[in-house]
This record gives sequence, C-alpha cells and structure tokens, in this order.
Amino acid sequence: MTQEEKKRYKANIAGKTYTIIGKESHFHMDMVSDLANEQIEMIKQQGPTLTTEQVAVLLAINTISNQVKQQEIIVSLKEERDYLEKELEKMFELEERLERIAEREKEARKKIISENRELTEEEALNQIEVQKVLNEQVKEKIKKNNSQKKEQVFTNNN
Repeated sequence: MTQEEKKRYKANIAGKTYTIIGKESHFHMDMVSDLANEQIEMIKQQGPTLTTEQVAVLLAINTISNQVKQQEIIVSLKEERDYLEKELEKMFELEERLERIAEREKEARKKIISENRELTEEEALNQIEVQKVLNEQVKEKIKKNNSQKKEQVFTNNN
C-alpha cells in the first residue's frame, strides 16, 4: 500500500478514540464503527458484568464467526455457479448437436423428395426421434418460463 492510499480515521468505539490507518473510505469506517458500537452495546446488555476485554473478545469471536459463515456461503455459491456453468455448456453442446441432426434430417428429406421416393423405416424413425427431442426442448422451455412467472408472482405478492 503506498503512502497516498493510506487514510487516517479517528473512530470512537465504546467511548474511546482510536486512530485507524487504512485504505477504506471514511463512509466505510463510519459504518464499521457504528456496527462495532451497536454490537458492543448488545453484548454489554446480555452480559452486564463482562469486562471491556471480555466484550472485545466476544465481539471479535462474533465477527470471525460471521466472516466464516459468509466465506462458506461464497464457496457454496461459487461451486453452484461452476456446476451451472458446466450444465449450461452441456446444454449448448446438446443444442448444437440437435441442430446438426435436424439439419441433416432436413437435407435427407429434401433428397428423398427430389428422388421422389418413400422414407425407409430407419429414416422415419430418425425423424420421429428428432421430433421427440425437439418437443422435449419446447416443453422444458415452457416449464422454465412458467416457473419464472410463478416466482415473479410470488415475489410481487410478498
């Protein structure tokens, strides 16, 4: 940290003035000081016989506990994001494969029409299979849209 980035901040915490040197804004430090004072008061109310040192230790323990909880949430959200990104990548790959299959089926239909012949059983089954996959995709999109609409209605009603 360079000298220009360092800022001096005078904080009044639990009735004592502390000079804090760091790079955070005064607004940020005001919020931190206010929260510290609120939590100190709450701890004092719950344990009126606690010493200043005991209150400070309990405040530090509570703060570290909250930090650990937040870090666990961050790790969990990152894992979920990574999983969803992989699932999305798989979905795009499957959609590309499906588009290629649909294009090949379209070309095969054109060829059959130009040759003026009937579909073989295998060609008919392939077309049916492609249509089933396309129908499933449409159903999934409809389900997703409906669940999003339900969430919006639920959120708006609360």
